[in-house]
Amino acid sequence: MRAVNRIVGAGLASLSLLAFAASASAQEVVEQPRLRQGFWAGLGLGHGSLGCEGCDTREGALSGNLRLGGTLSQKLLLGFESNTWYKSEDGGSLEMSNGSAIAVFYPSETGGFHLKGGLGVSRLRAAIEGLGSDSEWGVGAVLGVGYDFRVARNISLTPYLNGVGGNFDGGTANFWQIGLGFSWH
Repeated sequence: MRAVNRIVGAGLASLSLLAFAASASAQEVVEQPRLRQGFWAGLGLGHGSLGCEGCDTREGALSGNLRLGGTLSQKLLLGFESNTWYKSEDGGSLEMSNGSAIAVFYPSETGGFHLKGGLGVSRLRAAIEGLGSDSEWGVGAVLGVGYDFRVARNISLTPYLNGVGGNFDGGTANFWQIGLGFSWH
């Protein structure tokens, strides 16, 4: 019984030391200033849910984004973002993409929470193997929220939620994205 108690005690002590070291390391990263300056970029991947005007259901599939731009101040970034939802099944594929000029607003100069909005163009594309593909272009928009968790001086893990919409001649389509990205500041 004493051997078990020693093993458990040693295990708990080791876990405590690891937790302390991780906490100290995380505190070191958090205490570094959240500098937002110059060029920035981000890349994210996650799940998306596509719906359209007249559709009875929403379709889930892979979704991602790429964004880049410049910093105007600690609270405001301007740039470009591309968002895509894509699904392939049984020889057919459906894709909706959106490219927008965006503004990213941080309510706090030192915080990681941000709001995003932008306007641009959307494309809806359907393809069937052996029959070809067809695309339609329209006006697009993106709205989103996210939070930058610093993992290094200029790198953040960024969970995000985006809503992307497009207005086409044949109606409207939209998709929601939830994902995890990397941001470089």
